[in-house]
Amino acid sequence: MTMRMGFIARNDLAGLEEDAAFAAEHGFAGLEFNFWGQFKDLTEDTVKQMRAILDKHGVRASMLGLWGWNHLDPDDKVRTEAHTMLGRAIDFAKLIGAEVFVCGGGDMPDESLGRKVKEFLQIFPPYMKKVQDAGMRMAFYAVHGASFFNGLPAYERVWEEMPDVKIKYDPANWCHHGDDYLEVVQKHGDKVGHVHIKEHMYKNGKLVSQPAAGMGDIAWGKVMAFLYEHGYDGYLSIEPHGPIWGKQPFMNKMILLTKRYMEQFII
Repeated sequence: MTMRMGFIARNDLAGLEEDAAFAAEHGFAGLEFNFWGQFKDLTEDTVKQMRAILDKHGVRASMLGLWGWNHLDPDDKVRTEAHTMLGRAIDFAKLIGAEVFVCGGGDMPDESLGRKVKEFLQIFPPYMKKVQDAGMRMAFYAVHGASFFNGLPAYERVWEEMPDVKIKYDPANWCHHGDDYLEVVQKHGDKVGHVHIKEHMYKNGKLVSQPAAGMGDIAWGKVMAFLYEHGYDGYLSIEPHGPIWGKQPFMNKMILLTKRYMEQFII
């Protein structure tokens, strides 16, 4: 089993050039890319240039993620556009050499969980096969926009029919949502397909900082223990986040401090 370190890179070419050079200099294995609504403006030529930058610096693409598009939307027009973006994103993920493709499960407001699961099971199998045929694995983000995966019960209902569905696991997101983030990985660490490393620090019940890992309230040692017990073999992808540590001059310090802290758990 091999866990590797990476971080979320910028999507513009100039920013990626800097991030790829930084990653190569400091021994990061891969860079992650995430796109929201702006994905519709991404071109194949730009993705090829992104791949060329990664190849030049000897850095892999750990993951490509498509966020916020509602693949279960009741509006046919919205759903059709989301599906077009989904297929296109899978193609771009293959082109850039990503090892993991991440997206949301979509959502149907005011519908029951059972109805949402049924629709998910009708829509996603061909896309999951496309991801698998491209040599990648697919994971679905939780407790975030345009995804009915708002807790373990949603995943567990899907697993009854499709056990290969993976989680994009972010302990801080689960914690902030009010869930037991350790229960997620203790019970279902075998379902984790990609991991985000993002720290949260709380004071009087409020989120006050998102510093480097080890400086806040997430029990990273326990998270890693359960990942080892379940044989996780993917990336630990650092997510620079927040108004202070997610921007320069703190961002690079946050990335390096997090790498130094998390490496104590990697062999």
